[in-house]
Amino acid sequence: MDIFMTEFSQAYKNYRIIMVMDRASWHTGDKAKKWENIVPLFQPPKSPELNPVEHLWHHVREKGNFKNYTFHSLCEVERHLMSELNK
Repeated sequence: MDIFMTEFSQAYKNYRIIMVMDRASWHTGDKAKKWENIVPLFQPPKSPELNPVEHLWHHVREKGNFKNYTFHSLCEVERHLMSELNK
């Protein structure tokens, strides 16, 4: 998260950005860094329906055949995920 946010902040250093975030601990915890040009706008607690990516993760968890499966490489995870998303 820190790498992404640092690069994002630098790429848009001349802009003031409002970034919508959920309340995951890595967004709100003590280790969450503060960036001068990024202002977080936190979603209400326990509201995954407001976070579009949660619908994708729900689909992957429930219908993606990822349960009780061991992947042997990141490449294998990517292939499996793309196959499921393209269905």
